[in-house]
Amino acid sequence: MTNPDNGAQKERVAIGKAVVPVQFGEQVIVSILYNHDANPVHHRPDHAIQWMLGLLAAQGIGGTEEWLAGAGPEERTYALGTKLLARQDVVVMPGIVLASICYEHFIPPTELTISLTTTFTYPLLVPTKGAVEVTVEAYEMPVGDQGNLVPGRRNIQIEAFGPSVTGAPVRLLKIDAVVYKAGSSPDLIYDRIVAPQFTELSKLAGKLPGMPALSHQSSISHEDRRRYSRIVDPSIATASTDHPVSVMGSGKVWPITESAWQCKIPRVLTEVIDHMLHNVPYQAEVQAYRSGRPDEAERREAIRRYVKKEHKYHGLKEEHEAARTEELAQMAQQLYARQHTVFDPRRFRDGGAATAGGAATATGAQIFLDLHLSELRLRRNIHRFYTCGRLKDEPVFMGEATVTAQPLVTRELANFLYEINHAFTTLKLFEYKA
Repeated sequence: MTNPDNGAQKERVAIGKAVVPVQFGEQVIVSILYNHDANPVHHRPDHAIQWMLGLLAAQGIGGTEEWLAGAGPEERTYALGTKLLARQDVVVMPGIVLASICYEHFIPPTELTISLTTTFTYPLLVPTKGAVEVTVEAYEMPVGDQGNLVPGRRNIQIEAFGPSVTGAPVRLLKIDAVVYKAGSSPDLIYDRIVAPQFTELSKLAGKLPGMPALSHQSSISHEDRRRYSRIVDPSIATASTDHPVSVMGSGKVWPITESAWQCKIPRVLTEVIDHMLHNVPYQAEVQAYRSGRPDEAERREAIRRYVKKEHKYHGLKEEHEAARTEELAQMAQQLYARQHTVFDPRRFRDGGAATAGGAATATGAQIFLDLHLSELRLRRNIHRFYTCGRLKDEPVFMGEATVTAQPLVTRELANFLYEINHAFTTLKLFEYKA
């Protein structure tokens, strides 16, 4: 199941493997608390199907299905779309929550997590009944010369595999982490490793003036922490809300970690992305890019063709066709492709409040999340955001998130819905005239 696309993998050493059951219910509750990427997808299977259908035309989403290796966008949409519509009892598990569950299976909170880089390669389909098993593999990677800066460095790689639309196993995500062994000096690591990276990352802030940006106050409550503990370690049972059973005899629930805070970033990213719809400079860039492009004209023509079928089968009045076409054309699909975060290790120790102006591990600690659109490559649908978490105006983590944002209703999707007579809003067959 391991993906051999990286030459460095030949040198990695396996350190563990686990099978994690992911089911609708508790995990989705946690995802609501920590992360709202693709907002309605958590609750509405028809929205999940819409979102997934928009992805299927792209080659390599979640690893290429062997029998579609040479297929074009149209064929991929038809072949995978029909299989997806046969599974309308699914929702999509947010990748960042799954990443945190996988990561904390192998990295104990006593170690210092300095950076996490998560690449999302496939959205996980979670049935509304039952569960999906995710296989997680963890490896120790070579440290090289980087280990000379501060002793105790570990480079960890974690991969998670699960079933695709067709049931074939695909890689859901990959995590690359820099971790230091318990007992390492947080101050030394900050000075030699983290501070230079903070300096470079901070240059991304305000790089594109006028583009979408947001500051949002956030915290992890006791209830958030309790639920998260039960998901990361299912062996943790709770006698009651107020009196959690001890974890490995420590008397504590699972502590607030770097990984838990990283789950918060997409929650605010969603709000920034929502602002894109009404941000004048951003929309001007998008319209300037799309204007006059043949592929955009073909996409809109396919949408108009589909909208006429909505009118024909009682879904729409004729005078509303133009507005409906524009509505579908403007719908966007955001996929979190990569998230990189660097953490200040001084703030993720219980004594951080005394040594560094506050600890991010304190329940209810108020952190402001700053997000700015810092790079825009519309040809590849790439949007890169600067991300920063501030505690008392001092950064406790900083990084960047890469989001692919493209039209949800592609030409292939519009043609597919037209041919199979499905209504996009509900993804049910049109009711034909008697």
